[in-house]
Formats: sequence, structure tokens, C-alpha cells
Amino acid sequence: MQPIQISEPNSSEVVFGIDLGTTNSLIAMVNKAGNVEIFKDEQGRELLPSVISYENNTLKTGCDVGQNAIYSIKRLMGESVEELNKEGFNFEIDNESEKVIRVKCSEEKYLTPVEISAEILKALCERVKKSTGIKVKKAVITVPAYFDDSARNATKYAAKLAGIEVLRLVNEPTAAALSYSIEKNNNSGIYAVYDLGGGTFDISMLKLHQGVFQVLAVGGDTKLGGDDFDHLLSSIVLDKYREKVGLNKESTTHLNVIPTHNAGTCNIRTAKEYLSENASGTFGFNINGKPFECEITREKLEQAISPLVNKTINIVTRTISDIDLKIDDIKGVILVGGATRTPLVQNSLVKLFGNKVLNDVDPDKAVAIGAALQAHDLTSSSKDRNILLDVLPLSLGIETMGGIVEKIIPRNTPLPVSEIKEFTTYVDGQPAMKIHVCQGEREMIEDNKSLAQFELKGIPPLPAGSARIEIEFTVNVDGILTVTAREKATGIEQTVEVNSNFGLSEADVQNMVNQSINSFDEDMKARSLAGAKINGNKLIHLVENNNNLFTDQKLKNLLQNAKNALQGNDLNEINNTIAELENSSLELCELTNR
Repeated sequence: MQPIQISEPNSSEVVFGIDLGTTNSLIAMVNKAGNVEIFKDEQGRELLPSVISYENNTLKTGCDVGQNAIYSIKRLMGESVEELNKEGFNFEIDNESEKVIRVKCSEEKYLTPVEISAEILKALCERVKKSTGIKVKKAVITVPAYFDDSARNATKYAAKLAGIEVLRLVNEPTAAALSYSIEKNNNSGIYAVYDLGGGTFDISMLKLHQGVFQVLAVGGDTKLGGDDFDHLLSSIVLDKYREKVGLNKESTTHLNVIPTHNAGTCNIRTAKEYLSENASGTFGFNINGKPFECEITREKLEQAISPLVNKTINIVTRTISDIDLKIDDIKGVILVGGATRTPLVQNSLVKLFGNKVLNDVDPDKAVAIGAALQAHDLTSSSKDRNILLDVLPLSLGIETMGGIVEKIIPRNTPLPVSEIKEFTTYVDGQPAMKIHVCQGEREMIEDNKSLAQFELKGIPPLPAGSARIEIEFTVNVDGILTVTAREKATGIEQTVEVNSNFGLSEADVQNMVNQSINSFDEDMKARSLAGAKINGNKLIHLVENNNNLFTDQKLKNLLQNAKNALQGNDLNEINNTIAELENSSLELCELTNR
């Protein structure tokens, strides 16, 4: 893929940032003043509930959750019927579907999760058009870090159905971090993104290094969120109602707490939000057609939700320990999702992390803000900036013994990306290692494009195979590759930076890929031959350095045969002579040790 100029040919065309959320969705842009602007509906609401419903065969999007509403559809993106767990959803799945999930929206209407998501995206685009007259054509859309290729492609297809070209899919925790401009302030380190939305909880561990965010680990609970806080608060209200009217729990199991008036949001949620700011409050509800008023304290609510909050904290600590980190290793904790406004949540995180909790950005808007900033970066008029969209066009690797290429990052890997592999020395006392970085799909170094060469010096004089050399490849969103070689015992390291697609057109990339396909059999034979020669030379070296073995005449003959075979390119002959040499040397070793 050829690098393209970041600035769009049509500078008047705006690229938007979209947070396509499980519970709520938002659309934003960076305006001419350089500020992020989130678009609102006619009632001035920024959050669009990620919900649709059909009433009288008329589609409604962003409606309040009701009896016929379809919500949390994001959890089904990229899923197949075989993978589907039907528990935890409020809607029916078409039982006749064999492969594609189809959701029953009305008696006659069935839609796929992709189609439902497309309707939510259309509603966001309509907001923009009504307020500015601009048609949304291009966007950066956020997705969970744990989304696989299937879910990411489903998101792209939903955007296509909505008439949107996706310039980039950005991980939600990365977008949240972008909203704090952490990467621009060069605050390298490890960050935790604590995302507690309405229906799900996610924890992501991000490592910021040289402007690139690497997802180290993800965890969470897809059935734990702010909605569960609402249910527990509703139970508190019902308990107070039972106490007042003298009813037992069994006789009131089907009572529903609903708004006393059409306020547009559930009163339970309003009460929860009020208690986030106040120690107590008196609230009015309607329970089965009867008005009811009661006082609720924050303390009472926190007692009810404490087990759920503790559960999220346990998931956080487990995720950190799973990647061998400690709490002290975390540089900052970014809050995402409206439920993180709950004082108990924030206090629990402060208790765990101290003053590292970051809450300067509205947690409901952080992901959308990050998406808008990324969209702006992609279309800014900065000079001399190039960007490689979406993925790495060709594999990146290094040359190993025998001219064999070891791939570090395969082609089509989403950017940005960071990968580490460990290598070792080939000969005893090796003081340095040459790092030859290459690009391409072929198995041998001579068939790939050379990008850079450098030496790591100062390796301790250890036996062959004992030194531990860590090679780290990092590619940022601009396609810039940084290679670091590090000797783990001494900590010495050497770094080189190179544009990983310098000088390559899209035609060049396709040609290299085609060559690798057409030459697959030939390349694998060449790799096998090189590998056999390496192993053969290792064995010869061992035999020649063993005085007890080298006195045997038969072994000397086999040794010479092996050397002669290694001068040629007959793989079968090499394998056979090396096998004979290995078997004879093992037999002699056994006799010598008796």
C-alpha cells in the first residue's frame, strides 16, 4: 500500500469521529477553532441511545428502551449463529437462520446486527446534516480492543451500508487515551483504561512507546455495567414500597418502577445520577400506576452496588498480574463510560491506584473525542506527513543464519503495532550481532527488500545459544518502523528508524505479494536447504571439537561425506549424510560413557 498525503484533496470535506457504543453512540468533529464539537439532537442531547424499535412498521432509532426495543446489538457484531449465546438478550433470534444472525424487530421485520448498527450510524449522520447541512461521507469509528477481524469487518460493513467510508478503526481505549493527548505530551508508560458503560465493563492495559499505543492485555465482563446499578437501585425502591404498603416480596415480584412523567430518561437512572452528586434525595416514582415517593441515600445505594464495583476491581488487578505487572507500574488510569461517575467507583480506583486516576475528560465523551482528534490528524494539512492506512502492506523481519528471513510482523497487521521476539548467538563468544531488517513475503533475504542494517555490540562472551537478544519492532500509524535490539543481561541496546514502505508503490506491493505466491514451493525448498546446512554445520562443529569422537575412522569418513554434501544443494543427500553422522556420533558417545 502506497503512502498517501494526509491532507484530503478536498480540504472542505470533514472527517468525523464516531463512537459506536454498546449503550450510547456519539458523533464529533474538530471545528475550525480546533475544538472538538459533539453533535446534538433537537432536544440538545449528545448521547444517542444505541437502540432501535419498530412501531406500526415505522423504524425509530435512539428511542428509550421499551418492550419492542433492540439494544446492546454491538455484542453480536461479527458473531455467527454457531457462536451465538442467546442468553442475556431482550430480543428474539430467527431460529431458521443457519449462518447469519437475524434479529426479530417486528412480526414481519428481521434485521442483522450489521443492519441495525447501520441504522444507528444513519441516525448519527442525520444529526450532522440537520445542524450543519454537511453529509457525513468519511469517518474514524471506534471498536473494542478485543474485537476480532470478523467484528471489525462487520463494523466497516455497517458503515458502508450507512454511506460512510471508514478511514480507520481505532481501539476504544486508544481513542480514550488520545482524548487526554497523552501521546502528544510524550508521557510514555503503561496506562489502564477503565471502561464501565451501561451494559459492559472493559479494562485495557496500554503501553505508550514512541507515540504508539500497544494493547498489552484486555479483560472485563460483558454482563456488568451501569444498568446493573439501576436494577439494584430499583430493588431498593421496591423494598421501600413493600415496606410502606405492607406487601411481602413474593406478592410484588412483577412490580415495575417507571417514570412519573415522560421525562425522556428513566427516573431510576436520574436518581442514580443525582446520588452521584448528593448524599441523599427524595424521588417520585410510579409503581404499577400508583405514585410513590421515597428518600434514598447514597450510602444505601453504595451498599447495594459494592459487590459489583469490587468485582470490577478484582478484574483490574487480575488483568495487571496476568501480564506480570504491578500496580506501581501503572502510570495513569483513564475513566470511560458514564458509570465511572459513581463516587464508589472512583473512590475504589483511587484506593487502588492513588492519585493516578485521570477524570478530566467527560467519560461519556472520551472515546468520541479521541475518534474526532484522530480523524482531524488524518486530514490535517501538516506538511511532509504521510500515512499508511489500516494495515502493514508487507511483512517485516530480520535475516537469520543461512540468509533465512524470520518475520517479526506479518503483512495486513493493523497499525499501530509493536512486536518483540527473542534471538540468540550462533557461535561461542560472539561479541556482536548484525541486525539486517527487511521487508517482503519471501523466505530468503536476497528475495526481499533491505530496509536497514546495524550492529549490536558488547554482547557478553557466552557459549553459542546462551545470549538473549530481544528484537523489538514498532510501527506507528505513519508507517514509520523503529527497530531496537537489546541484550537482556547487560541492557545494551541499539535503535534504528526507517520508513517501512519507503519507495514502494501499490503496484510494487502487489508484485511482491504475487511473487511470494508464485514462488512458494521454490522458497520453501530454499528455506529447508538453508536450515539443513545450518544444522549440519552445527553438528560438524560439535563432532570436530570432541576429541573422543574424532579418533574414530568411520566417523571421520562420515564427517567428510557430510562436508562434501554441504558444498552442494541436494537436500536429500545433506539430510541423509547428516543423519548418518548424528547416529554414529550418538552410538560412540554411548560406548564411551559405559
